[in-house]
Amino acid sequence: MDRMKQWFAPFFFMTVLMMTGTVLTGCGGGSGSEAASAASEKGDVVISLTDAEGDFEKYEVDILSILLTRKNGDQVETLPLTARIDFAQYVELEEILTAATIPLGAYTAATMVLDYSNADIQVEVGGVPTAAKVQDADGNPVTTLEVKVKLDINRPLVIAPGIPAHLSLDFDLEATNTVDTAPVLPVVTVEPTLIAEVDPDFDDLKRHRMRGPLVGIDEAEETFEIAIRPFLHRIHRDRPHFGTLTVIPDAETAYEVDGETGVGSEGFKLLAQQPRFTPVVVFGKLNIRKHVFEAIEVLAGNSVPGGERDVVRGSIIARSGDILTVRGAVLIRDEREIVLRKNIKVLLGEGTRVTKQGHHADVMDPLNKDDLSVGQRVTVFGRVSDVSIDVLTDVIADRTFTLDATEGLVRMLYTTIAGTVNAIRPDAPEIELALRAINGRAIEIFDFMGTGSDPAAYVAATGDLRLADAEVGAPIRLRGHVAPFGAAPPDFIVRTVMEVNGVHAKMAVHWNPATQTPFFSASEFGLKLDLTGVGRLHHVFLNRHDIRKLKPEPAPQVLPTAQGRGRYAIRQAGTVSVHSDFGNFVNDLTLRLENDAALGRLYAKGRYVSITQTMSAKKATVVLR
Repeated sequence: MDRMKQWFAPFFFMTVLMMTGTVLTGCGGGSGSEAASAASEKGDVVISLTDAEGDFEKYEVDILSILLTRKNGDQVETLPLTARIDFAQYVELEEILTAATIPLGAYTAATMVLDYSNADIQVEVGGVPTAAKVQDADGNPVTTLEVKVKLDINRPLVIAPGIPAHLSLDFDLEATNTVDTAPVLPVVTVEPTLIAEVDPDFDDLKRHRMRGPLVGIDEAEETFEIAIRPFLHRIHRDRPHFGTLTVIPDAETAYEVDGETGVGSEGFKLLAQQPRFTPVVVFGKLNIRKHVFEAIEVLAGNSVPGGERDVVRGSIIARSGDILTVRGAVLIRDEREIVLRKNIKVLLGEGTRVTKQGHHADVMDPLNKDDLSVGQRVTVFGRVSDVSIDVLTDVIADRTFTLDATEGLVRMLYTTIAGTVNAIRPDAPEIELALRAINGRAIEIFDFMGTGSDPAAYVAATGDLRLADAEVGAPIRLRGHVAPFGAAPPDFIVRTVMEVNGVHAKMAVHWNPATQTPFFSASEFGLKLDLTGVGRLHHVFLNRHDIRKLKPEPAPQVLPTAQGRGRYAIRQAGTVSVHSDFGNFVNDLTLRLENDAALGRLYAKGRYVSITQTMSAKKATVVLR
């Protein structure tokens, strides 16, 4: 296969901060000689992006530009090239966008320009992805919007020689959008909210990913180098990339190359056989101090979506013999991703190869098609067999497809289950739960015929994972893989405990109309909410299908995190201000309310205690009118 014609699975902004742009002198600039000197001296910054969760099947918009503003007013601009991004795909990812070289200095703000003219935004209505009407806060159609974020005044982005920096951008889908699914055509009201954080504490629940062509191999050190290219573009030596990063694997790093798997040195040898410009996707962790990416898992060649074969990604909702039914499917071909509004059939055969994320199949016990069961999230490589399409269009979303994977590859992705704990059996060790959702989808859409599973008594094998916070009757969210078809119980093999007893709950409160008196009290010790005048949304989401309405008594509270630095943001008039200290956040918010601002929406995430209605918030965002 010609690697030069490989394509990459989608992601986000191709030109995002390829920071070789022009330096524009603002009113705070120094003398000409000082500006020339500053422009000639540069340092390194790594830019990543993540999205806070929102109720979207698809959120595809155009990114027109991004600017970074220095303390003296100078700006560094991105290339003026439109990038089309589906933000909904990156809720559980922290994606490396670029490793750039930019002028030295302290940067205090970032600005993103978004174009919604041709946006494709879809929400789930009755389990079906449905296109939504997009409007601004005044009910007008949305075209171009600009959103500015001011960095924490105590934590600017400092670019210094020899000291790499990291800027994380968070496009907060939840704070950005208000969704109304009551009309025949759902309505999404947009107020873009971009949050930026310097050298963030990584969220261990999110996978960190980097993608791009392979440009270097050091066989002696068993390291390799990627030219960062974060979304679908043909691999070619003459095409621009957005910096390079060295990838550092270890003895536990899992590899999948052209469907072949290996761990450590064995897996590295598979990668080392690949030619230059082979597409690579790496999951792991950015080590900004060493300016490297530490790899946990590596995909390369045909194991990267977007190559010569059609690719479908979604959840198995039923299985009959060797026919899978996949819901929430995304069909990937060429430079497009299409969210399919109908189920897709996947044909398996003896020639179907099966791999598993984070797992190296033993030679004596390889995976096969019998390992694919209901609930499992998958990426399937094959060929759409019942329709000929050269270019995907939105019309395709309403078609019925069959993907022939009889000679293809099925990759078992990490799957997330949520429910309520029925029983804890530490000696097994396992947890029994009443299952509410799989991969965010209501349990009612799954057909467990033939699996041996009972969703009312779903058994998750937990191994040696810590479960000290688990309680009978409390919500729980787990990540792992579904057990082989017909082999239950146990029904699920847990790799990560994502949420126990409200540890990662979300609070959302809307006041309608917005109010200048949303709190009984506000101090560095917490916000005590006054629910007088709240709108239809004043709830805590323990998971997507365990939602509890806040009560007036005891007054709900948002408290600072006990873990130290948090991330607290205030959006007003199109600009977001970020604070890492809760006290500074409250002081800023209080001052704005005293100066005629009104609070419309509040979102907080952290550990929630139901009895006292208190949220110890690691993150919070408020939207002012």
